[in-house]
Amino acid sequence: MTRKAAISDYEKERQENIKMNQEMLLALDLAPGGSGGKRARRKPQSRERRAASDSEGDGGEWAEAEEGRGGGRKRRATIGPAVLQGPARRSKRLRGESAEPTTRAEEMVVETGDVSGVLATADAYFAKETLDKAIRVGGHYSGWVERGVMERFGIQGNATDAWESEGGGKFSFKDPLGTGKPMPKRAVPGGSQSMARYVASKLLKKNPNAYFYRHTEPGVEQWTGDWTADERDVFLRIAREFGCGDKWGLFSTYLPHRVGYQCSNYYRQYVIPAGWIIDDSYMLDNTGHAVYVGKHKNKQRNAAIADEKI
Repeated sequence: MTRKAAISDYEKERQENIKMNQEMLLALDLAPGGSGGKRARRKPQSRERRAASDSEGDGGEWAEAEEGRGGGRKRRATIGPAVLQGPARRSKRLRGESAEPTTRAEEMVVETGDVSGVLATADAYFAKETLDKAIRVGGHYSGWVERGVMERFGIQGNATDAWESEGGGKFSFKDPLGTGKPMPKRAVPGGSQSMARYVASKLLKKNPNAYFYRHTEPGVEQWTGDWTADERDVFLRIAREFGCGDKWGLFSTYLPHRVGYQCSNYYRQYVIPAGWIIDDSYMLDNTGHAVYVGKHKNKQRNAAIADEKI
């Protein structure tokens, strides 16, 4: 069973571009099959079969990017067995292949804005075996900062006490520190980091969700690259206990070497497409990508300092 959800401007533009590119290929007689012929679409593989196929291929696709001018930073050695990250999703154009021709369902999305013919719920997309093992959440994290972190840094036991004990004030996007004065545009010393990261660094005890969205615990290294099996297991355990889907800064305090935005990305790019967690705020397209369709889909994504105060 599928449900209707309004198509985003991005998705509409993407579908229009696909259709336009296909028409250009046909006009140049470069479409698959030649002479304007259409290539038969392959029957989509199940999520499990694609995951198994990818596991036999070239493995992880997250290569660490080089940083600085003097060469790349050494990649952190993976601790424990690497996590199966799910199917590779490299663009066909990057592989030198033609994109699949647009389907009538995709054309209808562009024309009507109705995504019901393209997006499917997790219950409709995954096999029963996957659904039976999945954790179901309501898109909300109900926990707080991990107890050990609270004790080490003297963080209060809830959001209201944390905010008030550190001076209180009215939270706003212009005054994220609650000082009563708008944050100067050039408040970052030396311009060495973004404004959002700088502001978050000042909120460890006052707004820990904002702090941990962009920072690890002071003195703890932030890891990049593939997630380990141990990290995956902790992620799923915390999701089962407290739920997940928002307040990623707080959630990340249970994963010492990750920050909130990494948890959010991992959730959307791997956890949801793998069927480990079922969240009704997400549906899946015909390539297995998770598409957010929740109540905040039309709101602009803000920095961590603009997230919920709690």
